[in-house]
Amino acid sequence: MRVPPDLVLYVALTLFGLRLAADRLAPYEGLSERGCRIGAVLDGDTVELLCGATRESARLQGFDTPETRDARCAAERALGKQATARLRALMAGAQPGITDLGHDKYRRRLIRLRLDGRDVAAQMIAEGLAVPYDGGARIDWCARLGERP
Repeated sequence: MRVPPDLVLYVALTLFGLRLAADRLAPYEGLSERGCRIGAVLDGDTVELLCGATRESARLQGFDTPETRDARCAAERALGKQATARLRALMAGAQPGITDLGHDKYRRRLIRLRLDGRDVAAQMIAEGLAVPYDGGARIDWCARLGERP
């Protein structure tokens, strides 16, 4: 029995497409196992993710920290710098665990980060450097910190 070449091509392309969709959409633990690692802390809730020769920005999930570059007031910038410094300190010498959560609407990779088994989001929130965040509108950090933009 001969299999039509068009059918072979169709099946191969379908399987390839399903694999790409699964990699993009399904949460899984595979980034660490695939050799991905944290390259640098970009700000209090964003890191550089290195996967082989690929570098990409990864947004940490579960919390939001004040902005450092696009801060609307001095208090926001100051707390943003504290959050960035604290995340760098937490990362120093820690064993990261990365859960891939896909991509956001800006095509940034979304990850959940644990350091030595401890959830980074919970720690940053407990230390007052972040607020819980699961998407949607961000808080007005200047208002929260009692400063006008």
